[in-house]
Amino acid sequence: MARFRNFSFCSKFIPIFLLGFLFFAVNSPFAAAKPQEPVCLLPEEYDVWGCDWGKNGRIVFSGKLEGEEAEKTRLWLCRPGTDSEPLHWTGTGSLMDFSPRWSPQGDGVVMVRRSPESVTGEGTASSIWWKAYPSGEGRRLTSGPWDRDPAWSPQGESVVFVRGDGPFFSSLAVIPKEGGEATQLTSFKEGFITAPVWAGARIYFTRLELEPVEISLPSAESSGDARFRSYKIGKGGIWYLDLATGEEKPLIVDEHDNRYSAVSPNGRYLAFVSTGGITLDKRKPHRDRAGLFVFDLETGRRHLVAEGVNSNGAAPVWSPDGKKLVFFSFRRKRPAMWVTNWEAK
Repeated sequence: MARFRNFSFCSKFIPIFLLGFLFFAVNSPFAAAKPQEPVCLLPEEYDVWGCDWGKNGRIVFSGKLEGEEAEKTRLWLCRPGTDSEPLHWTGTGSLMDFSPRWSPQGDGVVMVRRSPESVTGEGTASSIWWKAYPSGEGRRLTSGPWDRDPAWSPQGESVVFVRGDGPFFSSLAVIPKEGGEATQLTSFKEGFITAPVWAGARIYFTRLELEPVEISLPSAESSGDARFRSYKIGKGGIWYLDLATGEEKPLIVDEHDNRYSAVSPNGRYLAFVSTGGITLDKRKPHRDRAGLFVFDLETGRRHLVAEGVNSNGAAPVWSPDGKKLVFFSFRRKRPAMWVTNWEAK
């Protein structure tokens, strides 16, 4: 089994990048950026669907070994810069573990536990759990069945998460770390909210548009087809909830698809995934046609950090020192997290 590498370059999986990015005019909101060569963050034999990098120096990731069934998705622990193999941390039977987030104190993670069974059946389909480190003690914080995407408050005393009312209505809610009653922060709205992150007096989140789709199915009651209306997920925009006023305000909302924000440790920068400001390369996997950007919350400038980023996966992750960024991509034909350097301009 291959061991964890100290960010060694996985050359046989990385396609050749363009020699340079298109630099924009001086008055463009996009700042010129020197392209970096991203490297595999985790051993190649793991299918990885998301991770977090704690202040304690450890990475927790959601994944499974290549070839295993999806029901085997669970949490693993590893420490960058060592040769130790990832430690299998959770074993949940038929439940799958996703979206781990280290607490600010590093004493555990919150995560999503999801049943592969239909959400219309009995039991919890998707709920928020706490898992202590290093004891491994677990505790369910919410009962679901449509709870997902947990993130910590700045001091770690509570957890914000997305609460769904079926697949096409969602809101933001908060619950104490110790459990109890959840409090709605926003009302349920038609649409798909994802990836909240709590920074200071704001909670940033992604709002994905819904596009109606007509579906035709053979009708047993007539000679024609029965027509139904459903929805598919459209482009996204990055919003924030102002906790002082309760208002929801747009931050990065334009003609492009903007998703999955993550705030830097010093609070100044917001990393996000976007289709804006990059050159479309149709040779890349279909969902790897976005870029990783950093938005300066003080100046409004945008910095392109990497291309070939997946726009339908995990949110970016900052290293504890704010000098590296991790993003999700299928560039080696399987789900994986990749790391690249970041230097403030």
